[in-house]
Amino acid sequence: MKGAGFLDISILRKAVLEERYEVSQHAEQERRNDNLLIEDIEKAILTGEIIEPYPDDPRGQSCLIYGNAISGRPVHVVIGFLPTGWCRIITVYVPSSDYWEDDWKTRKRRANQ
Repeated sequence: MKGAGFLDISILRKAVLEERYEVSQHAEQERRNDNLLIEDIEKAILTGEIIEPYPDDPRGQSCLIYGNAISGRPVHVVIGFLPTGWCRIITVYVPSSDYWEDDWKTRKRRANQ
């Protein structure tokens, strides 16, 4: 998926390149827990793709991006726009094979689904 209509990956990339983004406290904690650098998050956004749009997110429209860290590890970033035109990184994590298929883009179906 190249874009999600309301959030085009090129607009998100431009915001990152112009350093018009902030990292939420939650995302900062998750980043540290998964030993990710800010540069890893930036690389994931700059080279990744939107895999899930969240147009009805109560925090504002956002999306899930799949990309790779500098080391090549998979990274998921949930990011959205603020009314100021800046972006907010809502959360970031290294996806688990317990929940994601090998492509890191497809959620695994649970047995009760």
